[in-house]
Amino acid sequence: MRIFLPGGFGFPLGFGAGIGVTMVAVAAGAASHHVWSVLALAATTAAVSSVTTVPAALATAAACWCLHSGFVLGRYGQLVFTREALEAAALFVVAALLAVTVRPEPKPARGRPSWWQGAPAPSRSDHGRDNATNS
Repeated sequence: MRIFLPGGFGFPLGFGAGIGVTMVAVAAGAASHHVWSVLALAATTAAVSSVTTVPAALATAAACWCLHSGFVLGRYGQLVFTREALEAAALFVVAALLAVTVRPEPKPARGRPSWWQGAPAPSRSDHGRDNATNS
């Protein structure tokens, strides 16, 4: 299975997206309607997980749980360990693993597109030097 983004880019993307989604969810009233935040963060986790590695997907799920538990359920950045928080954590992990397993396989590249009119690529033996002077 080919990965679109390496973990070094996938997790920061997921963390940043989770922060943005949490801010919007809290501004939209998710503090009193927790389901909105859970669904939005689960969708964020699934979206990022579908384009990155398994460790980055699980780290994104953990970060989204921390954001939900700390800023939606806890409201002041303190993690809350309640049944609702446990259910949210389970949902985020399931969303990450499902997205990783059912993501579409990318199509392999088939050379240059038909509109490409550029110069041919240099051969690897050139190494940027003039071959006439190297003889």
